Amino acid sequence: MGPVNGWHKGERAIQDKMGYAGVMSQAWTWIEPEMPEEHQTFYTSRLPFIPVTTIDDRHRPWSSILAGPDGQPGFATSRHLGELTLSAHVWEGDPFPQNVVAAIGSPALIAGIGVEFSTRRRNKFAGYIETLEDDGPMLRVRSVVNEAIGNCPKYINVRDLVPFSDTHPRVVYRRLDLSSDERLPEDVISFIHGSDTLFLGTYYDAGKDGERLSSHVGMNQRGGKPGFARVRPSDGRTLVIPDYSGNRLLTSLGNIEATSLAGVTFVSFVTGAILYLTGDAHNLVGHSAQRLMPRINALTTIHVTGFILVEDALPVRQKLGTQALRSPYSPPVQLLAEETTSTYFVDDIHETPKVTLGRIEVHSRDIATLTFESLAHVNVIPGQAAILDFKSFVGALPYQHMAPGNPASVNDDRIRTWTVSGSSRWAGSSSECSDASVSFTLTIRLKPGGVVTSALFAMANQLGELRPELLGDTRPMQLSVPLVGIAGDFTLPRDTDAYSFRHGEGLSARAGTRKWLWVAGGIGVTPFLAMLAGLREKSCRGDGDADDITLVLSTREPDVLLPLIVRALERTGDHLGEGRQGTLSIHVFSRSPTSSPPSENTASRSVLTVEVTQHAGRLNEDTLRALDIQSMQERQAYVCGPEGFEQMVLTTLKEMGVENVRREGFTY
Repeated sequence: MGPVNGWHKGERAIQDKMGYAGVMSQAWTWIEPEMPEEHQTFYTSRLPFIPVTTIDDRHRPWSSILAGPDGQPGFATSRHLGELTLSAHVWEGDPFPQNVVAAIGSPALIAGIGVEFSTRRRNKFAGYIETLEDDGPMLRVRSVVNEAIGNCPKYINVRDLVPFSDTHPRVVYRRLDLSSDERLPEDVISFIHGSDTLFLGTYYDAGKDGERLSSHVGMNQRGGKPGFARVRPSDGRTLVIPDYSGNRLLTSLGNIEATSLAGVTFVSFVTGAILYLTGDAHNLVGHSAQRLMPRINALTTIHVTGFILVEDALPVRQKLGTQALRSPYSPPVQLLAEETTSTYFVDDIHETPKVTLGRIEVHSRDIATLTFESLAHVNVIPGQAAILDFKSFVGALPYQHMAPGNPASVNDDRIRTWTVSGSSRWAGSSSECSDASVSFTLTIRLKPGGVVTSALFAMANQLGELRPELLGDTRPMQLSVPLVGIAGDFTLPRDTDAYSFRHGEGLSARAGTRKWLWVAGGIGVTPFLAMLAGLREKSCRGDGDADDITLVLSTREPDVLLPLIVRALERTGDHLGEGRQGTLSIHVFSRSPTSSPPSENTASRSVLTVEVTQHAGRLNEDTLRALDIQSMQERQAYVCGPEGFEQMVLTTLKEMGVENVRREGFTY
């Protein structure tokens, strides 16, 4: 239980798997044998609670929360830099007292992390408990500190926490030994999926390395957007935690690599509820990780073997009227592969299929449609998205610890997800690509500062100036990128679903008519382009019911997007003279009135009767309520746009009595 004098086998193994072995070989020297003076001051004067790790009688790590009775800083004291004493009020259900008692005969291992949520400052310590004094509800825990290090603040979500001494802890669940087929209760899974912060406890059993390295426990913090940690639906008990780019020490993953156990604690800073989990842990890297959680290169799974849920326990709460400030470094939440109806081409044996850029159609300064060809079978349901890996096009991003000017770049894997706006497999699609290939189109917007879109638009602009003929056929450039997968559930119901929906969940009871409300913000119209093309396919086959669609579009560029909408409905070839199967009423909100409404010739080729109504200004709560949309509450609603736009629309539709709403945000 002495100071660190090298990496143990688990740390070396995971650093090697992650490609950090050389550059981090001597980084263990960053871990100090006692607290720096500023850490000592930090623990004793800044923190209302400290998460700590101990192990139970089966050597399973548990992450506890130690705090003073009043939720104030000052419950920790320190006489010198190698000692830290916590005078903590321990509530019923917290595993700390039982774990410390279980260590009788040898000093109990302990590790802790101090997080100041208002400043994102955090530091870690580890060592062993020298003495424990039990004074009723209070425990006086005196620990020897032989490991101390400052820690990465990147993924801490800022909160304004205030003391809350009027707690009444109540144990809701206490299941220390789950049976082999037992699942976590649904309210526990919902608690996990609603959390943006967890505390991760790990254990390293030195075993034969004990002469050189000491057994120890570790404590760390993980943060992200709510729901970043997932529970596998297939078994209802395996927790999956993605590993975001950090300081590359990998001490927590290293402990798991050597000793496959971990404990996790989730805290509600609003209600004071605390969820304790422990179980068997494993690290997955590369394809094995991506098969479980696409686009995540490293993750940890914890098969839960015990859990405890205590309500109203934490003696601090988030200040009323305040919201958590999410870390700008946190990437979007990635769902598990089994949580979506997506196809991922991730395989240890076969090479990921590639698609080749076949055509570029520039619509405006910042909107273009790219056509990609694939020789492999690619099946896309209208509304789904293509996931493309552009590392070979723009280059992989070198490691960077912090990037204050562009935090999102730290976890930029150069993989982009864009909604497919058209496919050659959808009947009637116009395509100039080879008959032997499958093609699909992506209608994208130039993102300011975006590495990939900036490179694509720069290339298109150069071709337009120097080789404009290549815009119509870019295949000679041989720009090919891996197709990682086809993803997304933002799709229209299958026919059987539509039937049941029509007769029981809100569509018109009049047989043969399906009623839709689509609301799009800017380039969020792209999934609706695909859906219109899919409806065109069904119409050309003579399948399906009539559709009554109301599309509400808020855009700065109506002259660009309206022609794309109408084009998605156009029949070609033998189907030109056929009748129409429904209506599309478009309400365009824009500060720039359109100068080119659909022409009679264009409208005559459409599978739907198209009507366009222009509204001055942007869409907001009042203008959405003011729309006179027939049978509003009976319509199945779909919403796609930026997060703030979606939230406004969702809130307003709910107030208007529209209950059947699906959303698709820009969260890739």
